[in-house]
Amino acid sequence: MRRDPSNGMGTLRNAWVREFRDVLDSNEHGLAFNATIRVEWRRHESEPGRTTSYEDVGRAVRGVAEELAARRSVLRAEATEQDINHELRSRNPRLVEGIEILAAHVSLHVDEHTRTSAERMAQLRREETLAEIARRQTTARIRFMQDEILRTPATARLYLMLEQTAHHGFLPPGVDADQIVRDVQQWHPEAKWVVVAQLLHTFLSNLTPKDGNDLLHTLRLLFLEYGEKELAEQLPADMGGSDHERPA
Repeated sequence: MRRDPSNGMGTLRNAWVREFRDVLDSNEHGLAFNATIRVEWRRHESEPGRTTSYEDVGRAVRGVAEELAARRSVLRAEATEQDINHELRSRNPRLVEGIEILAAHVSLHVDEHTRTSAERMAQLRREETLAEIARRQTTARIRFMQDEILRTPATARLYLMLEQTAHHGFLPPGVDADQIVRDVQQWHPEAKWVVVAQLLHTFLSNLTPKDGNDLLHTLRLLFLEYGEKELAEQLPADMGGSDHERPA
C-alpha cells in the first residue's frame, strides 16, 4: 500500500492506494483467474483511524470481483475483466464503513496450463453434447423403425425400396412396384384380414391357458380337415402359460 502524493480536500485525508494479488474461482471446478486488484481510497478526518481499514478496502472490491468471476469461464478472461471493471466504475466512489473508495481496477490473467485445461474441458462437453444428440437420434430412429417400418412386411419392403431409390436414383433390379403396392394394400390396418387377426389376438389374450390350448387343438383339427397339414404343424403346442394368464 502506498500513499497518494495529492493533498486531500476539505475534511478528507490524503488518498491511499492498495494493490494486491488474488485468485478468483471461475465457473469451472478447479480452474481460477489470477487477479491483480488496485484500490484507491481515503478516510474522513471525522473517522477514527483503524488498523482494519487496509483489509476492509480490499475485501469490498474483492467481493465484487469474486461474484462476477464465479459466473464465467477462464476462457473469457478479457470479457470478465471488462465486466468487473464496469461494475466497479458504476459503484465508485462509495463509502464502506467510513472509508471512501475512490476508484478500483482489476486485471485478470490465466496461465497456459489453466487455459489448456479449460479448452480440453470445453471440448469434452461439446463431444458429450454431440454424443447425446446422436443417442437421441438413434433412439428416435429405432422407435420409428419399430412403430412404423417393421410393423408389416409390406412397409419394411417399401421403406427399403425408398432408401435404395434415394441413394441410387432408380428402383433396384428385380423390384416389382405393382407387387409392392399390392403388399402395402394387403397389410393396410383397415384390411379385413388384418382386422380379423387383431380381433383374434385380443380374443386369445383374454383366454386362460387351458381355454387357449383347447382353441389351438380345435384350429389344428380344422387345418387338417381342410388339408393344410403344414399350417397345422406350425401352430404352437400350447399357449405358454403365464404370458396369457388373465388378471384375477
